[in-house]
Amino acid sequence: MVFVIYAGAAVLALALLYFFRTHWIWHVLSVALALALGVVPADRLPLPMSWGTGRDVVTGSVFMFLMVWGLGAPLFHRHHHRETPHAPSARA
Repeated sequence: MVFVIYAGAAVLALALLYFFRTHWIWHVLSVALALALGVVPADRLPLPMSWGTGRDVVTGSVFMFLMVWGLGAPLFHRHHHRETPHAPSARA
């Protein structure tokens, strides 16, 4: 069940990357936040300790989402070039 939840977080991140385009700084901040979340001790998280395993699953799925969304941005980089009218040729 945990694998399905983590896979769902990764698929959601990839779907958001595919459909929406954001500035690169948000992806860098996403990776930084995921790394910060990964090093915070479990008793310092803002989730109740009584959640037990559910707390770990929620934290892991948020970590997975942030990392996939942050690191997956280069895979979905789209080049949007404006159509520019071509200058008339100098040949006559």
